[in-house]
Amino acid sequence: MEQKYLAVIIIAIIVIAAPVGVYLILYSGGPAEEATYKAAFVMGGDETDLGFSYMAIQGAYRLRDKYGFDIDISRQVQFADQSRVVSEYAAAGYDVIFCIGGQFIPTTYFEVATQYNDTFFVQIPGLNEYVPAPDNLVGLHPSFQTIGHYLAGVLAGNMTETNVVAAVFGEWYEYLSMEFFAFKAGVESVNPTAEVLARVAGDWGDAALGYQITESLITTKDADIIVQVADTTGRGVISACQDYNVSVIGSVGDQATLAPEVTMTSIGMDTPWLMEVVASHLINGTLFDELGGLSWEIPIGNYLYPFHQFDDIIPQALKDLLAQTALDIEAGTITVPRTVTEDPPLDP
Repeated sequence: MEQKYLAVIIIAIIVIAAPVGVYLILYSGGPAEEATYKAAFVMGGDETDLGFSYMAIQGAYRLRDKYGFDIDISRQVQFADQSRVVSEYAAAGYDVIFCIGGQFIPTTYFEVATQYNDTFFVQIPGLNEYVPAPDNLVGLHPSFQTIGHYLAGVLAGNMTETNVVAAVFGEWYEYLSMEFFAFKAGVESVNPTAEVLARVAGDWGDAALGYQITESLITTKDADIIVQVADTTGRGVISACQDYNVSVIGSVGDQATLAPEVTMTSIGMDTPWLMEVVASHLINGTLFDELGGLSWEIPIGNYLYPFHQFDDIIPQALKDLLAQTALDIEAGTITVPRTVTEDPPLDP
């Protein structure tokens, strides 16, 4: 690939702050006078989820506005179309293609990346370290949000009044099974008698289905705290929680603005920062050498967002426990499980 250089390189320190911890991360990057690089972003949803797709799109805008990248975003890409869309970007000479969603793994790992060696692919999330990635691809390690889910479990296990909590997913992938079992372990670490339910919608874009599933969890199972990891389907989860006055925990973005009176917190994921790290490697000419072929385990999903309207409701002792739990995880005193199952553990 032709090497490209920028006149200005800066060193920046990002501080990711959250109620349960602070992470300092050093990276290099730099703004450009003109659009020198081309980045494509492919996703199954759009910014209306205020979560997974929304944060990825914010990352795309950051590369455009801060570094002068030419960007192009393909939203709501259907499974049947994803190979064509990703291939067209690669054939058009895009420097880097970000694929946001586990549904793109078959296309990136086993098809398009091997056909376009001069294009770099970023799969969010990727497969685990036991599945080799092509030399022109880096996959975000699928454990990226397990710590955040464990902390959410500690919160939910303490705050539940019915002793039933649940998690609703758009689909069931390796990384999502890790998130569920991390959440379950967090709940059980503080409340061993609590029931932790899983539900899978089978669709990331059906808010009505998300509402129906959540309504059933509330009315038939008595769940009073529900985690949603379901993109647009999750909007229905949040709406049902709002209508039934049941607490919800959002994911990836700070989703309190969708239903502030029932959103206890959200499980964070700093996708824009990850994209900046990729951009800095591209600018410095180290993208292929330092990231290619990796299962990339970096701390982008290890925190909870603020509690907002629940700040006065959640006891200080529990806030202190969450902070200490985060420190214990970092120190290795607590090990967050990375359990993978092919099928979700659905109750009868």
